[in-house]
Amino acid sequence: MKGLYRLLPPFAADISGVCSALFELGGLVVIHEPACCTSAFATFDEPRWYGSSSALYSSELRDVQVASGDDETLLRRIESAARTKGGKFIAIVGSPVPMAMGTDYQALARLAERRTGLPAFACDVTGTGCYDVGASIAFLELARNFVKPASPDREPLVNVLGATPLDLGGDRPILKLTRMLGASGCRVLSCWTMGSSLECIAQSARARLNLVLSHTGLRAARYLESEFGTPYLVGLPIGPTPARSFMTAVRSRLRLATRWEYTARTVAAEAGAENALVIGEQVMANAIRDCLRSDLGVGRVTVASFFDMEADLLKEGDVRLKDEDSLRALVGERQYDLVVGDPLFRDLVVASPKTRFASLPHLAVSGQLHWDADVDYLDEAGLAMLRGEVCRSRKTRNKFLRREN
Repeated sequence: MKGLYRLLPPFAADISGVCSALFELGGLVVIHEPACCTSAFATFDEPRWYGSSSALYSSELRDVQVASGDDETLLRRIESAARTKGGKFIAIVGSPVPMAMGTDYQALARLAERRTGLPAFACDVTGTGCYDVGASIAFLELARNFVKPASPDREPLVNVLGATPLDLGGDRPILKLTRMLGASGCRVLSCWTMGSSLECIAQSARARLNLVLSHTGLRAARYLESEFGTPYLVGLPIGPTPARSFMTAVRSRLRLATRWEYTARTVAAEAGAENALVIGEQVMANAIRDCLRSDLGVGRVTVASFFDMEADLLKEGDVRLKDEDSLRALVGERQYDLVVGDPLFRDLVVASPKTRFASLPHLAVSGQLHWDADVDYLDEAGLAMLRGEVCRSRKTRNKFLRREN
């Protein structure tokens, strides 16, 4: 049957995207559902859950509440949780059953705010979409509800938008990016939302530039640009040459002095014309493509994703995947020498002896299976990660062609 997933597990849902984006901010996150979605997020999608004090609640929606349209029970439970646990805000998150009921989440948020005295907002997700939709909504709500007007600081400050473990993995990429930005002459004011408090995010209008690390941060970046005039830059510095270009673009946008020395070594591109495929979140995949092209001389690189793709970030040949069959068809048609993606994609894409696979876990795909793999892929580390497979791909391809001849 078309659309049936035989090998891949369900991807992280939009509910998980919301909860991941709000996880570290000290709010009271309430999922309006029968207690299954909360468990799925904590068990499979959130590596920070164990040992954390994040306040995540289920409304424990029951059949009688569904049949009667009882919202009062939910509001009483929110009041009780706010009294006992407290919190900086209340976020009411949707799920499939309230969607079918036609629940008015905005009205619930207004009532919850009136009764508790805490800022409240709703994330109207359905549980049927993917994580990127939910995280995008959550980041936009943070921007709308908490960022305060401010004049841009004289110090070259930047915000980092779209950062969750579902896309970036562990803390290592954020810590390394912070060091790279510091070495280039600027400072991170806030990171949405790995490592920064709600108070830091509220001051985001002081920054002179927003860096968008994933598709999930784009809506918030555009809102901040329209409301406060803060420009944004989309990308990730993977590989020495793209990292140099990325940091140069950051300094240019911040209007910093042109004299600046990039410490990473320059790597000459290696000759070759492999046909490569990168599967994953669009911003990350585009950054890997840049590294393959500029640092490793890979001539043709296609980006494909099961998640939303921004039209402005597409290149010729890029593909929005609908299901497993569309990925199989793409690989069969274009005969890639190298494929980069989550380990769970391997069995779908390695169709011949000449195809090499470079593994880069994407937690929204493989979740708990690989959330301990804190891969270092920024700057030179990205080149080291990819170079071995590219070189093996060339050797395997040449051996394969010799055998055919």
